[in-house]
Amino acid sequence: MGGFLFRFRMVPIISSMLAMRRHDAHQLVREAGLPDEALQGEIIAPLVRVQKFLELAAARLEAPLFGLDLADRIPPGAFGLTEFLMRSAPSVERSLQVLCEFGSLINPVLDFRFTSTEQEGVFRFAVPSQRDALGMHLNEYTLMLVMRQFSIVHGERLTFERAWFAHGRRTNAEDVAARLGCNVAFQSADCGFALSRAWLQRGTPIADSALFEFLLSQARAQLANLGSRDIVSQVASVIETRLQSGALDASDIASAMATTLRSLQRHLADAGTSYREVLQHVRLRRRAELAHSGLTPAEIAQRLGFSNVTSMRRSLDAPDD
Repeated sequence: MGGFLFRFRMVPIISSMLAMRRHDAHQLVREAGLPDEALQGEIIAPLVRVQKFLELAAARLEAPLFGLDLADRIPPGAFGLTEFLMRSAPSVERSLQVLCEFGSLINPVLDFRFTSTEQEGVFRFAVPSQRDALGMHLNEYTLMLVMRQFSIVHGERLTFERAWFAHGRRTNAEDVAARLGCNVAFQSADCGFALSRAWLQRGTPIADSALFEFLLSQARAQLANLGSRDIVSQVASVIETRLQSGALDASDIASAMATTLRSLQRHLADAGTSYREVLQHVRLRRRAELAHSGLTPAEIAQRLGFSNVTSMRRSLDAPDD
């Protein structure tokens, strides 16, 4: 997976954290295999190298909750148009919808989802084909950052009903739960949190309908110029629309995307993954979502394109090679 590219802009902030403890960030950047330009601002680099840099920084700082600590250092406005659009949205629920729609302007590899019921709203994120999503530090950083940004805007701490992460944690799990202020599960199908209906309906104190509509048009224009999503997310999206039909051969997906099978396989390989891995990720994630909706295993298997429950379990519950 070394080729899976990730946009990262927080090395300068981490560098200042290291400098306060008399550690050389430049040395860690090179040890992780990141370009020297990372010390100046945004880079696009293999995710595994960004993860290695974070692990090295966490070790130097003796910070087992490094992702949570880093989120507290991010200044307002760091995420540009998407962040300002969220701040001007009329409610918390609309802000989360905006984040899901325009999250690729922050980082194209992230797949954000938001669903709601009469009782609560559920926000999720994952990285197609990556079992642990962004890895421990980045996963925890992302959830804490969302909490912190909403808390700043509303002048009080956003309270999660519960939270969960794709990664596992051997130590300090209770500390993560304490920092987030809710029950936390690990090794889930994706990462996310649930909010009460009361929080979802909370109006944004700095909401501005005219500004919101203007920023909305700007964001949509940027999204169109960006091409909306990277190849892995595009493939995952096409798979989801075809799950129940069962037409899920790589050649079927390539045809649906108006490309050749060889071209599709090459692009996925360049992104550090394969069609089989993306399909497995989509099915695992969708199964987790459907399991919470009250469907029977047979109904879930059918919606995931399997002939029966046995086939589903054999495919999705088999141990990794």
